[in-house]
Amino acid sequence: MNRTRSRLLRFLIVHGPASCGHASRALGLSQSTVRRQITLLSDAGLITPLAGTFGAQVDLIEKHLQELSAGFQCPVTDLRNPDHEDAHSSESPFHSCECPGTSEETS
Repeated sequence: MNRTRSRLLRFLIVHGPASCGHASRALGLSQSTVRRQITLLSDAGLITPLAGTFGAQVDLIEKHLQELSAGFQCPVTDLRNPDHEDAHSSESPFHSCECPGTSEETS
């Protein structure tokens, strides 16, 4: 998943359903970029078009993340928590934990 889709998905998870215009203004993206990402996320089943807006399928996303993280040592973060340290960062929500052995330690 590219960074733009990741940011859009995180925005929808944290803020709830939004129109294309609202999401584009909030994320600083063009409406055409947001529309393209909406199409890709919708085709993947990760968001659902609603009346004039679109919303994230949070339960499905969390299920997929739990399945993906089963083989890793770090837990999946709570994507619904807007106070999480990565909730407003431009980094992917899928890279928000520090797993043992991944940080550079100096001897």
